[in-house]
Amino acid sequence: MTEPAERLFFAVWPSPAVRAALVQSVAPLCESANGRLIPPENYHLTLAFLDSVPASKMSAVIAAGHAVDFVPFALTLDCYGIFESPQVLWYGSSAVPDPLARLVANLRSHLTGVVKLRPERRFCPHVSVVRKMAALPQLARPAKLVWQAYDFALVRSEYGPGHALYTVLERFSAAPA
Repeated sequence: MTEPAERLFFAVWPSPAVRAALVQSVAPLCESANGRLIPPENYHLTLAFLDSVPASKMSAVIAAGHAVDFVPFALTLDCYGIFESPQVLWYGSSAVPDPLARLVANLRSHLTGVVKLRPERRFCPHVSVVRKMAALPQLARPAKLVWQAYDFALVRSEYGPGHALYTVLERFSAAPA
């Protein structure tokens, strides 16, 4: 019998103010390009995608999250991009702040040996905002949005017809000074 497993990922969630600014910036693009706005409650910045994690490894995954030395950071969202294969428009950052780069590297290091991670590739901080866009329309550079990140989360991902449901299972914050 196969052990139960869940699709998991680590991510940073935007504040309500950043989420609202993202929606305000991309809603007009969605309409002009005949795309579908991703539900704002699903906006997040993926740090590490774990895919299918057996229940027996859940406590080790949570322990890995707690072992990470997290330092709050500010991320400036200042560019658009598109993933052509899934036809997804994203709002991202042209630069990776050092604390975010360390967070991703540290998290991957703590997860090595716990779960099988996808091969490492250049980390590109972004938030997927619109689906079903075949090409990136001609766009002016977006307004700069500054996102203050004070914690990150372990999230369960479930898919239903035409939607994804994300559930935060555990939050991880900076150690008190």
